Amino acid sequence: MSQKHQLKNHDINPFLVKSNASRKCLEVNQSDKNMCTIYFLKYKNCRKFWHFGKFWDYDAEKT
Repeated sequence: MSQKHQLKNHDINPFLVKSNASRKCLEVNQSDKNMCTIYFLKYKNCRKFWHFGKFWDYDAEKT
């Protein structure tokens, strides 16, 4: 599977919904980032959540 297809696969990319919402907001608002701040924050929080969980699982495996 190519990297491009992996990024569009929800099972591999848990940020897909938030990423698509951010992109769509930018399209609708003609790339006005100020109008899409809430979408960017949701995406950022999603990434933090998943990355923290990934590191948490890694630490649990080591002990």
